[in-house]
Amino acid sequence: MNRTLLVVALLSILPGLRAHAAPPLVLAENGQTRYRIVLPKDPRGGEKMAADALADILHRMTGATFPIQADDEPPSDFEIVLGNTSRKSLDQIPAELRTDNPEAFALLREDAKLLILGNLPRATLFGMYDFLDLELGVRFLTPEATHIPKKPDLKVEMASRSYAPPIERRTIWEGGLGVVIPNRLNGASFVHLGDELGGVKWVGRPTHTFGVLVPAEKHFDEHPEYFSMVKGKRRKTYDGLDTQLCLTNPGVLEVATQTLRGWLGPDVKSKPQIKHVVSVTVNDNPWLCKCGPCVAVNKEEGVKEGGTKMRFVNAIAKTLDEEYGNVSVETMLYHTELPKKARPRSNVIIQMVADPDWRYALDAPNHERNRKLLTHFRDIKSRLGDAGLYNWIKLGTYGSTSYLDPRPNLRHLVRNIRIMSECGVRGFFCQTIQTRGGEMQDLRYYLTARSLWRPTIDGRAAMEEFCHLYYGAAGEDILRYIDFHHDEYGQKDQPESTPQNPNASYDRRFLEKADEILATAEAKSGTDETRHRVATCRLPIWKLRLDRAVGEVGLVHSFPDVWSFRIDPEDRGVTEKWHQAESFEDWDRMRIDKHWTMQGEEHRGAAWYALRFMTGDTQGAPLSLWFGSIDGDADIFVDGEKIGEQKLSASSMWCLGFYIPLPEGLAPGEHTIAIRVFKPNYNAGIWRAISLIDMSVPLSPTLRTAGERFLETARAADLAMISESYGGRYTQTKKAYYPMVEHFLTHGKTK
Repeated sequence: MNRTLLVVALLSILPGLRAHAAPPLVLAENGQTRYRIVLPKDPRGGEKMAADALADILHRMTGATFPIQADDEPPSDFEIVLGNTSRKSLDQIPAELRTDNPEAFALLREDAKLLILGNLPRATLFGMYDFLDLELGVRFLTPEATHIPKKPDLKVEMASRSYAPPIERRTIWEGGLGVVIPNRLNGASFVHLGDELGGVKWVGRPTHTFGVLVPAEKHFDEHPEYFSMVKGKRRKTYDGLDTQLCLTNPGVLEVATQTLRGWLGPDVKSKPQIKHVVSVTVNDNPWLCKCGPCVAVNKEEGVKEGGTKMRFVNAIAKTLDEEYGNVSVETMLYHTELPKKARPRSNVIIQMVADPDWRYALDAPNHERNRKLLTHFRDIKSRLGDAGLYNWIKLGTYGSTSYLDPRPNLRHLVRNIRIMSECGVRGFFCQTIQTRGGEMQDLRYYLTARSLWRPTIDGRAAMEEFCHLYYGAAGEDILRYIDFHHDEYGQKDQPESTPQNPNASYDRRFLEKADEILATAEAKSGTDETRHRVATCRLPIWKLRLDRAVGEVGLVHSFPDVWSFRIDPEDRGVTEKWHQAESFEDWDRMRIDKHWTMQGEEHRGAAWYALRFMTGDTQGAPLSLWFGSIDGDADIFVDGEKIGEQKLSASSMWCLGFYIPLPEGLAPGEHTIAIRVFKPNYNAGIWRAISLIDMSVPLSPTLRTAGERFLETARAADLAMISESYGGRYTQTKKAYYPMVEHFLTHGKTK
């Protein structure tokens, strides 16, 4: 779509726009300007930031220098005025341009003057960026790429208008991966824009807070009654996880409220530009209290779980409202429901964790899951009254564990956010891919940010514009790839997919066709910069090829799924040399295609797997063991001797594979392998295949190219994570996946 037509289309549908016929603003002629930018004498927060950014963008656009002056200097006929100044204040602008939305702003035409006034300094800043966006066609694509049209003669056709963003929390996880302020987000991850600009500020721990509101390590021994009754007993932990709180116990309410007071501190009332939020949310597990009073309250509220929590949250919200007056209490519908009777107070925020099937529109009439979710949204809205509604969405998932897996969730992304907004969702936390270089991440971030600011945008037009501006001559082929992916593979149900192979539907045809389209796009790239951007789009294809080859090329032996297994509660197996046992017959049995914790074994900590196996004559070839995934630390022993280990954090390595070379190879005959795995919490164990690989087998040219180009491109793209990870940036890439690919590329180079 032509950019001018796009702007006209947007202007025709935006709520809050007010049309007043006026001659164009002639901001520059032949690279010269008569205009100056006017600020309050003592600018606040975003006002100075707005002036600096506006002067810079206008200079880059026109070549003219736009001086910045304070409002105590004499006025002129040619001014762009930012914020409440001596020229005009908010209470002097026309009533139809005013609203009480804190982030609302007005763009007011007065002859040749333009005034941008926001209800908050942050709103003035966002109003300036909105002017750059709608009237001047500036696009903030990525941190490195801003599209600024070159116009030494700059005439702006515009009328006075106003805008009040309908979504009050606009936050994407890992804000540094995109453009935050220019695209008018008001937070990044769980962090707002700073005390000067403000935003929605989570105070204290932002989620899963029961464990810190009333810490078990501090209170359990003296007050076990504060914690969940699970299967007839008060428990600090269960099944390797911290339990929840007993929400009908008055002592829990007292301790939790006091903790929140400590988080808030004395300065909350002095910062009206910030919406302060505290989280009162269950821990990340289902072990809620089943004591008599808790069960009775939930029964009275008509829910299995959630009645006790709503009453608990309302009691805290009432106290904090009386003491502070400007604090909201957020609680997540996580392992809990909204009760039938108790209504959330007006200073309570209900945060859903509700994703549609992003491959489809939320209002798709024949998609049962989305249809039910849309009904659920509407039901929640009807039951909230004056309370707030937020949603935590997960754009980084699609039945996969890797941020480089293909995700066909771009086509309906904007539409679905708009529909949720129409259903009353006023805040979004968008958990998307945590790294630059992820699958179509630059585009996904851009679409998400723009739809959060103005949910009425045309998603397809925004996608086309991004691709043409960011990929240049290759843009049409990138769009062709996106359409191929979504049309022919995006709606497959993936009946063959499993946790071991979440991408089963992406067959050989997909790999070949996708690679062909993207190779064509790369060949059309006019610069090294654009060529790298297109190559980054190819990372998922190369990774799919690599992941399917690492355990197959040079396969000598596939280990069976059932192994001998023994838990090690006191972690004494190494000292007692279990790996040198002559027999494992008295051990239990355990599969290695599923965590031991998913096979009925509740033990967390150390456990051992062992197996006897036969090998033929490998002719002295270099051998490596391939481990598909082990969730936990691992020590690997062959024939009683330790040959390697994997000790990177399980929070990073739980879904990644790795090689362990066998320095001396293996003689023909029987051998033993023993693996000690240690993980103290959550799921634990071996859960993907193990195989023995002959590294002398050469790679095909396609695989060698995939490996070499993957390493080159991923490093240049600053790929920091492979999947959702809490083990530190680059742990998964520089310390794990890159070494794995480098070892894979040694195939055929030695014997």
